[in-house]
Amino acid sequence: MAVKILRVEGMREDNRDPAERARLEAAEREPLDMTVDAVLTAARTRTSLDDFGLMDFTERLARLLAEVGADENVWKAHKATFVEHCVGAAANRLLIQRYWTAHPDCLGAPIVRPINVVALPRSGSTHLENLVGADRRLRHLPVYLAAQPAPRPDEPSGHGAGVVDPRWTRSQARWERASQNEFFAAMHEHSPDHACGENELQLLDFASYQWEWLARVPGWRDYYLTRDQTPHYLYMRDVLKAIAWQLPAEQRELRWMLKSNQHSEQLGPLLAAYPDVTVVMIHRDPVATLQSLLTMRGLALKMSQRRPDINAHVDYWVNRLELMLRRYLRDRHLVPPEQLVEVRFDDIVGNDVEAAAGVLERAGLAATGESIADIEAYLAKHPRGRRGRVVYDLEGDFGLDAGRLRDRFAFYIDAVGLRPEAEKGRGR
Repeated sequence: MAVKILRVEGMREDNRDPAERARLEAAEREPLDMTVDAVLTAARTRTSLDDFGLMDFTERLARLLAEVGADENVWKAHKATFVEHCVGAAANRLLIQRYWTAHPDCLGAPIVRPINVVALPRSGSTHLENLVGADRRLRHLPVYLAAQPAPRPDEPSGHGAGVVDPRWTRSQARWERASQNEFFAAMHEHSPDHACGENELQLLDFASYQWEWLARVPGWRDYYLTRDQTPHYLYMRDVLKAIAWQLPAEQRELRWMLKSNQHSEQLGPLLAAYPDVTVVMIHRDPVATLQSLLTMRGLALKMSQRRPDINAHVDYWVNRLELMLRRYLRDRHLVPPEQLVEVRFDDIVGNDVEAAAGVLERAGLAATGESIADIEAYLAKHPRGRRGRVVYDLEGDFGLDAGRLRDRFAFYIDAVGLRPEAEKGRGR
């Protein structure tokens, strides 16, 4: 299969065409209400529901709205998009609260021995989650259910014969729009049935580092890092129980295959939610991780900012990944040795099937002929590079020297015994 090579041009430049700039300038004159009341009212109107459950989340919502609203370098059109994210999360909170009320037994359902990939973003975590999750003895969290964990009152849940869940249909429409951006499509598949990070379930509680991916919010980062995340992990677990309760009865007892990059710095709360979890950490050269992350987030940043502030973007995410790795090394002793699996990125790339089978074995599931066939079938449908391969330029786009970065991350590289991976001009 011929692989299309994608190269980012002008990362530091505002290269919008005149028509796009005119649309953004016109949106500056449109009214935009960024208050908590406006978000909650819109969510109530959208769902015809009123019970949000505990209202402590409004303080967190207020922080997010205020920080994005005060950023003068963000176009109002993109502030409006952020408000829409908040309305969507609030609407989902109403829907999940209704589901818990209507189906109280779901909260008593056990989540037994989940397998959870906790690796950093852009380190192969989603790929490994999909590989292992392809095993028919497991179930994963698909994008369409993470995007809306509970059905609307007037819609079917979509598990009957010949019934398509309306949530799947909406998710497919979003993916078709998003995948028109060939860089995004190549870097991160988000189709309806693809495995999704479970930290997205914390968006409903207006918690999670996921908000750092939706806007530049350093104040939110600092707030999140100084708060005990255990309550939000328990909330996430209960949302997951509700999702499981909607599945056919024979699927409710299956073990979960999950993933969240945030978990790498929140091992204590993760274990509080899932005491018997199998934790899977992928170790990758942080230089390779960073050049991929900086490119992916940098493209979104360029769209949202009036003047692309790439230097601030670089500082933010280099510091952020360093902190995540330091917290992982600090806390990994909390995970019982028999529940911790550590693998290297190049082992996954070198032999996907063997790496996935190894995780299954360590999680107490023998790698059978059926499970290997399931993994190979997934790979056949998702060949590497089928949507293109993005080529990165760490120095040209971001002014970073790979050698100096590795010196900065020596605390981690030496601790886990990594070899250099990335070179200028190469990407994955």
